[in-house]
Amino acid sequence: MTVNRLLPVSLIAALLLYGAAWQHLQHERHVFLQENYMDYTLPSRFTGPAAMEFKGIVSDFLFLKVITFLGERIGKQEEFNDQHFQYLEESVNTITDLDPYFWDAYLFADMIFTWDLKEYEAANKLLLKARQYRTNDYRVPYYLGFNYFFFLKDNINGSKYLMEASKLPASPYYLASLAARLSVYALEHRIGIIFLKEMIMDTENEQIKSEFILRIKALEIMDQLEKKVREYKKTYRKLPSSLAELVTAGLIDKIPNDPYGGQFIMMENGRVYTTSKMLRKK
Repeated sequence: MTVNRLLPVSLIAALLLYGAAWQHLQHERHVFLQENYMDYTLPSRFTGPAAMEFKGIVSDFLFLKVITFLGERIGKQEEFNDQHFQYLEESVNTITDLDPYFWDAYLFADMIFTWDLKEYEAANKLLLKARQYRTNDYRVPYYLGFNYFFFLKDNINGSKYLMEASKLPASPYYLASLAARLSVYALEHRIGIIFLKEMIMDTENEQIKSEFILRIKALEIMDQLEKKVREYKKTYRKLPSSLAELVTAGLIDKIPNDPYGGQFIMMENGRVYTTSKMLRKK
């Protein structure tokens, strides 16, 4: 019995059409990559359609190109300028439009924007973009919190984003305490107290609970002392010169002990802090 090994005409035609389409696609992709020459990147409104189903590959290529470009500038010890910033911003926007989950691109740009170019708002704008897609990645709000706290000296937003990060899967347990510590310097003791009480209910680790309870105790003392400072100011129309005057005025019996082993002190603006910075004394 003879087996007919010839392919049907329809299948042959389909294969020829597929081959032609593939060659055309490869040509278009080659043209696209050539257009994205070093120090310029096509906007995503052009890049996306040209990349077609190769969006992931193209985003990887563009990211490599950006790293190479900046690496050469660093190797030559050239200072970054406005043109470098514009190129990086446009490139990373294109890369993350093609692949909005590309964490390495977000992280690399955030490091360059903040440490090298001092473009803090641009860094946070990019991280907010990542936040829309990487909804369960605690690193996104963590870096936002760090940028606000360390670079922008905005402790309220820094604490807010660290709190958000600590509630996401796989986040280190200490983020909750760090967020609470930041809130002390953000004039928001109450935020830290409420946040830590919520975290205690969400953990079964007794050691973590004990740390949170200790921190809550310190925050509550500072919160109460500040209330007494405001009472003093309302009565005497001036701030007390120290916490000791609250005792003299009969508003408190004594200055409470810091559970961390430090001392509570009042600043010139009426804010109460602790010399321990809420760290255990060894």
